[in-house]
Amino acid sequence: MVITKQQKDKNMRSLLLASTLMIGLVALPAIAQDKNLAAKMELAQEYSKLVPVEAEVETSIEQLALQVPVAQRVLFKSILKENIKADRLKLVSEMALVELFTVKELKAMNEFYGTPEGKAIKDKMPEYQERLQPILQGMIQDSIQSLERQMK
Repeated sequence: MVITKQQKDKNMRSLLLASTLMIGLVALPAIAQDKNLAAKMELAQEYSKLVPVEAEVETSIEQLALQVPVAQRVLFKSILKENIKADRLKLVSEMALVELFTVKELKAMNEFYGTPEGKAIKDKMPEYQERLQPILQGMIQDSIQSLERQMK
């Protein structure tokens, strides 16, 4: 079977067209994601303003300091403040928000935390978690002791 130049050209055009279509189909979701990426980054930054990482860090440091003897608390807090980089944590937080949540979810979070109720809930959440923590720690300790007994 002899293939003419005209047939070769036609086959090449068909192959080129098919390749172009495939590349376009593969690239389309990436292009759509890029549009969402900018919107998600903007929404994540807005969330960071509504729920500042710095405030969360300060609350966490205060809670952690309660777990060390009173005489060591000032030193412990200063060490934590020196080692916990709020700006880095903010960046990691924003990247996690972008990766985990949709545009719609980020908008809803921002709308909620922008309300008086959302702000009140955000402010009360550390105390809520603080109340649960000792109970959870007790349950975990009981579980560890139970495991140790069963392993003997």
